[in-house]
Amino acid sequence: MTSSAAPSSLFANDLPDARLQQFRMRRLQVHNWGTFSGLTEVPIAERGFLFVGRSGSGKSTLLDAMSALLTPPSIVDFNAAAREAERSGRDRNLVSYVRGAWADQQDSASGEIATQYLRKGATWTALVLEYRNGEDRVVSLVRLFWIAGNSAATADVRKHHMVAERAFDVAQDLAGFDLDLRKLKQRLHDVHHFDSFAGYAERFRHQLGIGNEMALRLLHKTQSAKNLGDLNAFLRGFMLEEPKTFDAAERLVGDFAELDGAHHAVVTARRQVETLLPARTHHAELMQLRRQRSELEELKLGIDAYREQRRLALLDARLQELDVQDRGLAGEEGQRRAALDNHTRHLDDLEAQRRAQGGERIDALEREQGQLQAERDRRAAKRAQAEQACRALEQALADSAHGFAEQVAQARAALEDGQRAAAELDEAISERIAGKHEDSKRFAEVRAEIEALTRNPSNIPAPMQSLRARMSADTGVPEAALPFVGELIQVREEASAWRGAIERVLHGFAQSLLVDERHYAEVADWVNRTQLGTRLVYYRVRHNEQALSGREPGSASLLHKLELRDHPFAGWLRRELGKRFDYDCVDSAKALRHAERAITREGQVKHPGERYEKDDRHAVGDRRRWLLGFNNRDKLALYEREGQELAQRIAACDAEVADLRARRERDGQRRLARNTLANLGWDEIDVAAALQRLSQIAQTLQQLREGDANLRALGEAIDRTRADIAQATRTYEGVRTERITLGAERTRLEKQHLECADAHARLVTPLQQQGLAERLLSLGELSLDNLQDRFRTLERGLDAQLGVSKDELTRLQQALIGCFRRYFQQWPEDSGDLSPTLEGADDFLARLQRLERDGLPQHEARFFDLLQSQSKNNLLALQRHTAEARKSIAQRLDEVNASLEQVPFNHGTLLTIELSDRRLPEVIEFHQRLRDVLGHHQTEQREVAEQQFAVLRELVRKLGSQEGEDKRWRELVLDVRLHVEFVGVELDAATRQQVEIYRSGAGKSGGQRQKLATTCLAAALRYQLGGEDGELPRYCAVVLDEAFDKADNEFTALAMNIFENFGFQMVVATPLKSVMTLEPFIGGACFVEISGRHDSGVLLIEYDEQSRRLKLPERTRSAAANITAVAEQE
Repeated sequence: MTSSAAPSSLFANDLPDARLQQFRMRRLQVHNWGTFSGLTEVPIAERGFLFVGRSGSGKSTLLDAMSALLTPPSIVDFNAAAREAERSGRDRNLVSYVRGAWADQQDSASGEIATQYLRKGATWTALVLEYRNGEDRVVSLVRLFWIAGNSAATADVRKHHMVAERAFDVAQDLAGFDLDLRKLKQRLHDVHHFDSFAGYAERFRHQLGIGNEMALRLLHKTQSAKNLGDLNAFLRGFMLEEPKTFDAAERLVGDFAELDGAHHAVVTARRQVETLLPARTHHAELMQLRRQRSELEELKLGIDAYREQRRLALLDARLQELDVQDRGLAGEEGQRRAALDNHTRHLDDLEAQRRAQGGERIDALEREQGQLQAERDRRAAKRAQAEQACRALEQALADSAHGFAEQVAQARAALEDGQRAAAELDEAISERIAGKHEDSKRFAEVRAEIEALTRNPSNIPAPMQSLRARMSADTGVPEAALPFVGELIQVREEASAWRGAIERVLHGFAQSLLVDERHYAEVADWVNRTQLGTRLVYYRVRHNEQALSGREPGSASLLHKLELRDHPFAGWLRRELGKRFDYDCVDSAKALRHAERAITREGQVKHPGERYEKDDRHAVGDRRRWLLGFNNRDKLALYEREGQELAQRIAACDAEVADLRARRERDGQRRLARNTLANLGWDEIDVAAALQRLSQIAQTLQQLREGDANLRALGEAIDRTRADIAQATRTYEGVRTERITLGAERTRLEKQHLECADAHARLVTPLQQQGLAERLLSLGELSLDNLQDRFRTLERGLDAQLGVSKDELTRLQQALIGCFRRYFQQWPEDSGDLSPTLEGADDFLARLQRLERDGLPQHEARFFDLLQSQSKNNLLALQRHTAEARKSIAQRLDEVNASLEQVPFNHGTLLTIELSDRRLPEVIEFHQRLRDVLGHHQTEQREVAEQQFAVLRELVRKLGSQEGEDKRWRELVLDVRLHVEFVGVELDAATRQQVEIYRSGAGKSGGQRQKLATTCLAAALRYQLGGEDGELPRYCAVVLDEAFDKADNEFTALAMNIFENFGFQMVVATPLKSVMTLEPFIGGACFVEISGRHDSGVLLIEYDEQSRRLKLPERTRSAAANITAVAEQE
């Protein structure tokens, strides 16, 4: 449809003189706007105008052109009326209107949905809205938009604004416009040009009598108004601005980040102090313990020197004692020697006298007697050996030379057999001991396994668990954070027949350690510097790794027979298992050949690349080798049974070895007895001949001695003297032996004295002197005999103390490093120059001192300052804006009521709006919490401040939250418009007596509620657009976009009457069904049509001023009447 123009004579111009000052819309021009291509011109009647057409024809497009000319870009909302009905997002913008967006279609090549535009490449758009008053003053609003290339970005749309105080014609004034703005300004020098909307709006508001931007906002809101039946909704949405409480709340939320940061800094500093405070105590105890250990080590170092000094002192004292004793014994020795010499000389005299009297025969016999007695004693000793040997062999000693010879022969023969038996016994004992050694070694391993299994419900071998425990103790990483793979996997109960084979495949992987990436650096460093003594495989588990493998395991995969523990590493483990252990479980070697990788129940494995493996060094069903499982009850029972069996076997072996050793001891004694017999002759044990000869000599001597009385007396004297000599000899030898013993001791001690003579040169510190002396004193008196033992006891005591202190030292070092590591782990950003080691202790303690002296007090001071100043200011601002918003609502209501005073509501009545507070519980609670926080804003008590901050943080959290319920709460407590309720009161104009009360939704008819809200809207517009003191507003054009499409005829007429009474020019877009109701209130109309979904145009409809009706074909009027009747019935 092409654009149409009508001569000005189409509409009547005889308006009342009261309206001469009012600016009314007279003409709309759009060039390349939406689906209106080229130039479209619509002359608008002074009294009012209708845009009639079907939905989607372009009515709203033309009204959006008016919005683009009048409304600030920051609040303009194109096609708002339609979207309000559909509750959809914004679908129109400057680009869609300038380009002429008309459809979304799928691209045949790419398949993507793309917007279809009427105008591609560089294009421009012009919008012109002309106003004229009764004094023929003209004001034209002009906006130009253009976009280069094929851009479809709103940011690429360029704009230019103009205000002309004359009629502006697009066809003439913009003829030849080639996007050269400089030339355009030169050519249109009588037009006001603006680069921004603000200057442009200020100019046209001044020209048209629009007092402020609020009026433009209200006009734009009015354009999209659909339902005017609710007084509260209307006044809150149309009359009242959003209160500044939202801005205050945003500032509070924004500024709270600084307060929260300050609080976080306080909490962090406090936690840092709390974390490091134990380190100070541990460090002090550690230093004290180191000093004690240093003293103990110094004492231990001084033991040798001090011992030798004490030894030297004891030697000096003992040598002096020996000197005294030796001098005394020397005198006694001389006396004893003289007495012995006297007895010897006397014996010589007696023997000489006896010889002189014939005693030679007696002397010879006595010499022979002495020799025979010695021989008798030798043979008796040998015979006693032979008798003892025979008793050991359970035999009687033979009493003849022939019998003894047989015994000796038997003994020698048995010696050879005994040696072989002894060798066999030794071999048997060695075998038993070797077996016991193996059993004992295995028993120790089993006991270690049992202890590990009892301590930790894991099937992992004890050495690996011990290694993990060492790692945990040294690094501070909990053992629970270092799981073995086998602890996170178990074979499902229904797949237990496959467990042995699965264990064989996963055996190595099951002993691998999993390390979270947070602990990786510490573990890697520990492993690198530690001699592990075994093989360790560990994996670094990253949280961002994908949990799924590349392919889905087949139905026969062993992965389906596994169950994974619920653990943070489960995803990583599932991926790793899928990547490395997706083996099929097959029943035969034949099936094994056809699989890519598979296992059999018997433990044969086929790996990728045609590699087969069967490791039968251990039985596939050996449960002791199984490592998988969430608990180890079965494995523990298995090891306990094995331990019992080993203990019984070791005990039996001990008994058997003891029996064999007893046999070997018995055989050894018999072999020794045989060896004794084998080495003896009969002549060595025969004492009979010697006894016989001794008996003969004794008889002869007796006869000789008794035959001569003198010889007998001499013999008796000789016997007595010999006895005296023997006694004197023993006494002398005793003294001499004692001197020899003393001399040997002296020699020995002098040698020792010489050896430790340099002890005086050894340095013994005062600490060593005092400490070792006190410890020796507690052990009792010191002597040369107990010196070594006492100092050994002393050294053992020092070693024990050092051992205990070493354990305590290790504990304190670990506790100290643990504090450092916790600090390092929790605040890595603050630990860049710190090292969580003993060497870094001074740096950590200096950090603690700074935190206590400067850091924490400064953070607390800043926190208290922000809490008492910034938060207080923001909260007070929020309170103030709440109060001001409430006051502003009352003031705005007074202004609306002033306008309502100027027009009647019903015959003889006026309308006024009264205000009441809603007293909402959530709002009351919110303000009470504000008062609670502000009531303690000057506190410096930590507990109170923390409580105050907690309340404030919860308030801020809810105010800044995007959760649905929190957003509802935020709107409720901040939007002061929701805190009040509006009541319409109809008063008698003459008496001011109350006639009727109107509450939203309170039993009034829809027409009554709509009339109430519409009256208030008109009054609000009248107030915002001027017209005080009963005067009509200078700007009187009000645009409504299908506001009455769902309203009945009665309300539509009522609303139009109200707007007319307030002196407004109504420009309304409407469907055909509302035309007959609206036509009495307008002066013209046009019909908007679209063809092909992308070509819109207008057709002007003539207006009969006399009948105040549009000149529509009867067929069209009948159709509209039918549509209206059907709508009213519905």
